[in-house]
Amino acid sequence: MNFNLKAPLLMEKLAAKSAGILFFLFTLWGTGMAQDFSYTQVFAHSSTLSPALTGLHNGQFKASILYRNQWVRAVDKPFTMGGGYVDLRSKMPFKENSKDAFGIGLDFVTENQGIIQYKKNSFNVNAAYHKALDFQGAHTLSAGAQLGFLQNSVGYENTTFMDQFDGTGFNLSTSEDLPANLINSLDFGMGINYQYIHNEDLISTGLSMYHINSPDISFGNNDHTTLDETKNQLYRKYVGHFYYQAYINKDLSLTPRIIVKVQGPNQLAMVGSTARIRMSGINENAFHVGLFLQAGKTVDAAFKPHTTSLLVGYEFNSFNLGLSYDVGLVNRYNFKSNPGNFELSLSYFGFLTDNTATGCPVF
Repeated sequence: MNFNLKAPLLMEKLAAKSAGILFFLFTLWGTGMAQDFSYTQVFAHSSTLSPALTGLHNGQFKASILYRNQWVRAVDKPFTMGGGYVDLRSKMPFKENSKDAFGIGLDFVTENQGIIQYKKNSFNVNAAYHKALDFQGAHTLSAGAQLGFLQNSVGYENTTFMDQFDGTGFNLSTSEDLPANLINSLDFGMGINYQYIHNEDLISTGLSMYHINSPDISFGNNDHTTLDETKNQLYRKYVGHFYYQAYINKDLSLTPRIIVKVQGPNQLAMVGSTARIRMSGINENAFHVGLFLQAGKTVDAAFKPHTTSLLVGYEFNSFNLGLSYDVGLVNRYNFKSNPGNFELSLSYFGFLTDNTATGCPVF
């Protein structure tokens, strides 16, 4: 009789791994209501801030891509997030003398996390109408709507159970009755925005609401043959923002801002500012720097500061490249184990009416 002395040790290690995977799975299936992602460079993907910002810029179109990763060394499989955004702006037909405009756009966000390959994908269609409240177009009231398609999935390929252990490894098939690992749902959002332009200065404020229908993203919501019927609905998310583009001189402008998000028991606030420093030369080049402080509240923690974010960006004609770095202020990991979170963005404004992309911050 052959007895593998390594089997008990192997079984112990794999069992611990399996327990962690099962805990994550049951967390997904639980009755708690889910929370959304959050960008640092939120204006590069402005539809995540408000659908009313669709087409609210000085170009005829805008396109951007973003990538973010976090918990690089804190977990085996870091959290990654990527997104893309494009919109078109046009004047109203048959109103050539009007300052009114409308915008239409598309965006997507994909999130990947965990060793079981939990994925969240969203695809949204955005539309907005920008109504000029005066003949000069200094005052603009915008309203926008968003229609979204959500997809949540989990990969069972990396999931193991105790009945699969054959003495040397998890090589057998499992008799566990698992729910479907893919769910799709519809999502709706809307927003309003007010903008005022005076000379070279600009003030903007807005409110938006996402997940109006509180879609259920539980993996067990359509499978009554497995776990007890559970719900994992997305809380409605309320977002408010205010920013002020202050023209100091031809070479310097500042954009202080405040963004507040409330989603169920979770709250997030970000305050800070960016500075645009124009570089001399034939082309319109500029250097951007920014500093932000984020504070928040969760169901388990009181409201307190938790993240400082640094931003550097470079503007070359219509292209804008941004890199931000988040440092956690409240973290049980030290800096060596968890060096921070990086976010990279690239934006392009097509056919600008001027060289500043004024109308919405770049980052």
